[in-house]
Amino acid sequence: MSMPSTEQFWQFSAQHYTRPGVAQACLHLQDEHGANVNLLLLLLMLEERGFSANAAHFMPLLATRQGMFNQWRRLRRQLKAKLNNDDYLQLLQHELELERWQQQELLQQLAHTPPILGHGCLLNYLTLLQVADAPLWQLKLAG
Repeated sequence: MSMPSTEQFWQFSAQHYTRPGVAQACLHLQDEHGANVNLLLLLLMLEERGFSANAAHFMPLLATRQGMFNQWRRLRRQLKAKLNNDDYLQLLQHELELERWQQQELLQQLAHTPPILGHGCLLNYLTLLQVADAPLWQLKLAG
């Protein structure tokens, strides 16, 4: 498999995230189960291409960044009602830049542990997170 470029991953994410119900499913899994939305999207992209990767290989990387992302998200949510629309959009834009940076890191990690032919990596990640009804959530994420 040729590794997806940063731009391919970003474009896939932007298109997939806008499918009906996908954003809501991603945010629910993020808020309720600690899922990383970028990893969800990467695993979805791999599966659509017929490949699988072990989500556990990404966990140490994600753990090092989780605090920063959680603080930024919390700050943006707290300030939403206090800022005018332009200022809020600037905060949101910065968060998107952080997300893009994280996608680059995930792809770098993927290069160290290349995917293999197969399926099931998304379901394995959801199971790793102890998501009840993981197969149902997999369908929701597929859009």
